[in-house]
Amino acid sequence: MTTSVGKLQPTRSGLAASALSALRLDRAFNGRELALAWAAIALAGVLLFLPHVLHGGFYLDDWSNGALTLFNAGGTSFGDVVSSYADATIFRPVLVIYVPLTYWVFGMDVNLHLAWASFLGILVPALLYAVLRTLRVPWIHALAIAGLVLLYPWFDSTRLWVTADQITLATAWALGGLWLALVGLGRDSWRWHVGAAVLYLLSIFTYEIALPAIAGLGVIYLWTFGWQRARWRWAVDIVVVIVGGAWVLSNTQRTTSGISGNIDHLWMIFEGGFEVLARSVVPVGPGRTTLPLVLMAAVFAAGLGAWWLWRNRPARPEAGMGLYRWLLLGGAGLGLCVLGWVIFIPADPYYTPSIYGMTNRVNGIAGIGAVLVVYAAFGVLGSLLSRLLDRRAAVLALAVTLLLGFVLGLGYLTKMRQHIGIWNSAWQSERTALDRIKTAYPNLPPYSMLFTTNYPANQTFGVPILSATWDLDGMVKDEYEDGTIGAVPLLPGFGFACGPKAVQMRALDPAGRPSGELLAESPYGAVRILDLENVEGAKPANRAQCRAAIAGLEPGPLVLDGTY
Repeated sequence: MTTSVGKLQPTRSGLAASALSALRLDRAFNGRELALAWAAIALAGVLLFLPHVLHGGFYLDDWSNGALTLFNAGGTSFGDVVSSYADATIFRPVLVIYVPLTYWVFGMDVNLHLAWASFLGILVPALLYAVLRTLRVPWIHALAIAGLVLLYPWFDSTRLWVTADQITLATAWALGGLWLALVGLGRDSWRWHVGAAVLYLLSIFTYEIALPAIAGLGVIYLWTFGWQRARWRWAVDIVVVIVGGAWVLSNTQRTTSGISGNIDHLWMIFEGGFEVLARSVVPVGPGRTTLPLVLMAAVFAAGLGAWWLWRNRPARPEAGMGLYRWLLLGGAGLGLCVLGWVIFIPADPYYTPSIYGMTNRVNGIAGIGAVLVVYAAFGVLGSLLSRLLDRRAAVLALAVTLLLGFVLGLGYLTKMRQHIGIWNSAWQSERTALDRIKTAYPNLPPYSMLFTTNYPANQTFGVPILSATWDLDGMVKDEYEDGTIGAVPLLPGFGFACGPKAVQMRALDPAGRPSGELLAESPYGAVRILDLENVEGAKPANRAQCRAAIAGLEPGPLVLDGTY
């Protein structure tokens, strides 16, 4: 008896179908899958952030927040501390409790603070995965997107800088609320949406960055569940946004730039947003903006045209997501970019999308949208391949999407490691400065003032060493555990002046003389001056000694390296 060999071997189309079946791209979302996905995301996050948890540190506001909580000259009781934070940030009422709570729990243990920031950084992609799966995005694509968000380097300050984890927390509240809302809609239960509304309000009261996105989430409700079921839930969301926005607006003590200033800032956000979106496509190498955006736009245009031409053709099996759904995902991502940045239009021009250090916290919401846009472009490309070839191309289309996502992830990982190294180097410079201060002044008397000179302000643009009045001040208060001590670094654009009774630090006038705005001063006898580069100190007791002490003193460089 003979048998045809061909009958014993599966066809190529059969192999493709078997491969897709093994991946179970259409399987239902369940708790076991969620646990496995979260475990994978957590493991990846630990491996990613561990070098920074072990070797990173406090920066800028971290020091001043620690001093305000633990060594407040006005008192460190619960009421005193909360009152101090309420005076500073009542427009974000969650922070009035959250920020001091982290210092009460973790003290000044930098590793614990960074571990918590890393946990929040892992929580956001974990919640995003749950949201995507609830929206029936295949698990393999949801996991790839979550992984890219975890690695995303253009809002990394929200994971690497303790103070910026407020934005991560606000994002987590919002994603958690969206997940509850979608589950509630699926079960037609209002109880879930009550929980969602609470989380939305907590997000706005933590940091208002997600406010516009929360206002727009009703579009997802409508698209997924229809008008009848979604309309009143969206109305609840709008009420939450109005209440939260009214509180933030009425309690924010900030100057506005007016219509003209807002238009200028809108243009800055527009340009910066395109730059960040382009770097989301090509994260390494020279920061070219035009070519990556043109290529991505061409892919979406081709996908949209193909969908329109083929919309009436019979549906064909595709690799997990069809062309229409990829286009929807890309549109949702672009919308999230806009909603993530629009909140900053009336803010200070400093809050503009960029790729530099702590400033990139502006991309905390928009960056998730950027990842969705880029990955959706990969999916559109894969779907076009599937349609242009034959059914056996479904596995190839899936492989192309995942391969491009993997390559992009390697680029994100390379950039993240580089950025972590920069932040860690800044921390080492801070520790060196503190060691030199302690060497020169093992003890500082209460109510004394320390002026430092000849030390770099930033590791690079946006990654501070001693870059402001409040970072060195908090650093010294924390190190000496005395809230009455003050400290100010001499920065470029400022100089010392010897007044009749005090040493002064003033802005330089156009001629380079320290006769401009007074930044800080301290009476003779209470002041200490320290050249951090040479570890040479002085304690001027009068004007003559002051002039001798400040002769030749200069600020250090503004940045050590201009790249990020």
